Amino acid sequence: MSQPPPLTPASVVRLRREGGVAHFPGLSRPRCIHCARYSEAQRDELWRLLSSAESGAGQKEAPGADRRRLCLSVEDANGTSLWLLTVDEEAVPQELFAWWRLAETQAENGSAP
Repeated sequence: MSQPPPLTPASVVRLRREGGVAHFPGLSRPRCIHCARYSEAQRDELWRLLSSAESGAGQKEAPGADRRRLCLSVEDANGTSLWLLTVDEEAVPQELFAWWRLAETQAENGSAP
């Protein structure tokens, strides 16, 4: 596996939940983080969290039918996927879910995804 590319103002990070026995459409809707809205320090923090999730992708998943995964991707300004990772939700740093909630709040407030 490779590390995510450096996040620039033109980068868009997409987060999408999938799997699990109980399907909730609101939770599976993709979230978009437009890096242009954030400082270089915030983009660096987000990059570190994505890298940490990438390192957790090699862990063996715990058994069980109700497992959720998080699909993470980094795209350039043209929508071209530069990096893609699907990882067990439990291997994702909790701080990344703060970004998930932030992206959800921005979408609900009418900010363009």
